[in-house]
Amino acid sequence: MRIFSAIFLTCLAVASCGLLHAQSAAREITGQVRLGAHAAPAGVSVGLQIVSGKYVTSSSEPELASTVTDAKGRFVFDHLEKLGHHEGREFFAISVKPRGYSMSFQVVDLTLVSSADVALDLHKETLQADSPSASSSLAPAPRRSTNADAQRHLDLAQELIFRKRDPEGGIDELKQAIKADPWYGPSYILLGLANMQLQRWSAAQLAFSEGSKVEPGNAQAYLGLGSALNEQHDFAGAQKALEHSLDLNPNSAEAHYELARTLCSLEKWDAAEPHARRALEINPDYSGPHALMANIYLEQRDLASARNEFQEYLRLDPDGSLAAAAKQTIAQIDKTLAEGKKRP
Repeated sequence: MRIFSAIFLTCLAVASCGLLHAQSAAREITGQVRLGAHAAPAGVSVGLQIVSGKYVTSSSEPELASTVTDAKGRFVFDHLEKLGHHEGREFFAISVKPRGYSMSFQVVDLTLVSSADVALDLHKETLQADSPSASSSLAPAPRRSTNADAQRHLDLAQELIFRKRDPEGGIDELKQAIKADPWYGPSYILLGLANMQLQRWSAAQLAFSEGSKVEPGNAQAYLGLGSALNEQHDFAGAQKALEHSLDLNPNSAEAHYELARTLCSLEKWDAAEPHARRALEINPDYSGPHALMANIYLEQRDLASARNEFQEYLRLDPDGSLAAAAKQTIAQIDKTLAEGKKRP
């Protein structure tokens, strides 16, 4: 059927949106509070703050929202895109401190991904001889940049990239941040993102690669690296980077989607499908995987399901980069289905 000539063109269009398009997704943080091997009871208060960097351990920032755990110790902060100055692309701090327990604290980086799931473990509060109060300290962070100049440039870069839509200016600030502190991972991640926005794929690849060296356990560095490699059609390299990103964070909708893109480009449709589906399980409002699933259904000759997925993409992102192609393909599907009904 003539309609299947659209598969390759649409798949190419999908491959052009990737990490950049993912930034429009709704943002949320889910998690669980735990007491040893068991879930915390319902009603434990959990707080949300915006912090200025990944390794901040101070609780001086104002609390923006709070919620309580359910019967399974679970909690959720949704619609974070409405918070802060950067449409939710922030470092968020999640904290919990019931009476009699030390504070449990975790910083979540949503500058590149739209969602995260965290675990907060509670421990009985104990006073130490060299500490005036156990409640005055937070869970230790792996590293904190002590270079105020680096943090200043990073803050300016975030403002330029996310609020003022000036990635070029952000790159200049990030280069200064890296010069001041070459071991501070968030600078490399944001440098990669700014270059992605400018479609400087090789520069983005280099930045994300350096970020992965500074922070080998940073799943977002490998996510960015895989996305940059996808744009350069290095699908074997992208697959390796994205699989490692998912090893580090198996619940990243963006990483599952990027890997599905990679496998789609390699025409490994059966391997791509579970990753596209998993991306939608994690974030049903993520438009890109709907378009990708539509292509998979087209390959499977399931026109009705493909049409539904294209329609869902258009509902979520009516002005997206795939909108025109989706509308054209829907029209072709409708024509093909109508012709099929006319046949005896």
